[in-house]
Amino acid sequence: MGRWTSWRVWSVSAVIFVLFAGVFFASSAPFAIPEIEAVCGEAPLDVRFTSSGSDVDRFLEACGPEGREAYQRMQVADLFYPSVFGVFMASSLALALSRLAPERPALLGLAALPLVASGFDYVENAFAWVALLAHPEPAATSSLLGVASAAKTTLSWLAGLLLLVSLGMIVVRVARRRVVRRRVPSLGLR
Repeated sequence: MGRWTSWRVWSVSAVIFVLFAGVFFASSAPFAIPEIEAVCGEAPLDVRFTSSGSDVDRFLEACGPEGREAYQRMQVADLFYPSVFGVFMASSLALALSRLAPERPALLGLAALPLVASGFDYVENAFAWVALLAHPEPAATSSLLGVASAAKTTLSWLAGLLLLVSLGMIVVRVARRRVVRRRVPSLGLR
């Protein structure tokens, strides 16, 4: 994960993530989540914490043919989103952890957490495709879609919490150094 501690990697991943997430979560693009919500009348399976097998079947039925087509378009876009999210979060976390504890490089392994979450996102997407292809019959993997969703969401939130705690600790450390430097300018502490 040491290669992920570069500002260049982070900057590129941040720009790509912000653009992709903006379109994916807040636009009227034919593959965007608001489009699915508008056509299906509810949030897509992918943004729920978990779903049961019957939730999957009910969602696909409620969407109707037009909604299922929109959901398929979203699933195509979702072939890219987990990687975009994973790289951005992993580089953010790696950068923060490397600044927080440079003497403990083993902590950088925690930066892989968002990549594991992205792996579960791909598993969730595979189960969504199986459900779409099986519809109107129930897919044997529909109940597992919710398990993959829960794992993805839990790991993503855990990575986000770890990032926020790390950034908070960095801010406290910097503030503490400034206070000490102001109090004892003759020591030249940095």
